[in-house]
Amino acid sequence: MAKSSGILVLALQLAYLVFVVCQAALASDRQAATNSCGGGIIYNPDAPTFAFPHDALDSHDVPFLSHSENRPFGSYLQQTLSFARFEDLFKAINATVGTLQSRGEAHVTVITPPEYDRVLKPAGVTIEEIEEIARQHNLQGARLQPVCIGRFNGSLPRPASEADSGTFLLYSLVVADVFGDLTSIRQEVLKLYRKRGGEGALFQPEGFWPHVTLGFDRRDLFTEDGIYKGSNFCYAPIHTTK
Repeated sequence: MAKSSGILVLALQLAYLVFVVCQAALASDRQAATNSCGGGIIYNPDAPTFAFPHDALDSHDVPFLSHSENRPFGSYLQQTLSFARFEDLFKAINATVGTLQSRGEAHVTVITPPEYDRVLKPAGVTIEEIEEIARQHNLQGARLQPVCIGRFNGSLPRPASEADSGTFLLYSLVVADVFGDLTSIRQEVLKLYRKRGGEGALFQPEGFWPHVTLGFDRRDLFTEDGIYKGSNFCYAPIHTTK
């Protein structure tokens, strides 16, 4: 049984590695990625190509920002990015729409508020312990690759209330955790969670979709809304500039 479990874990890790390598290839060479990964990203046929600075995802010089508020969904872990490096990208996208709001900041969520409040915190894992793991693993130095501009333009599949009826418009930069830097942090959080007696089936380190939210017309959308922000979310190509 232990041997079978080990094989399953290895298979999952290999599948994830193939996924992130293909995501990186798609970001840099669409044709090569199509040939080697058995398919390509599906872009909207009328979508423009957007550009952003080559160092926009480099956050080694950006201070770590803690989120540990004592309120529902007030605690989470993020890799903080420089919004100044994304501002022109937001303006370029909004020029095609004209109705987007921006938070005025940029980040990649690593541990989501629902993951912390509903899974990790009940097991006795504190946000301070999670942040310490992140510092030990150099969260702000995590290496990411751009994949595409993602867009959702439609109605939610499962609106939580009447307020969520109607259509939503959302744009994000989809990124790939090519070197597994963010995943390794989530794996260390899993180890601590299991040590505290947490049920492993409730927290999957590889079960996240790294992205940078760029703008929305009403509010941001999440997996809890039925929105998944992987390569399936892609709308337009992206390339970097010096």
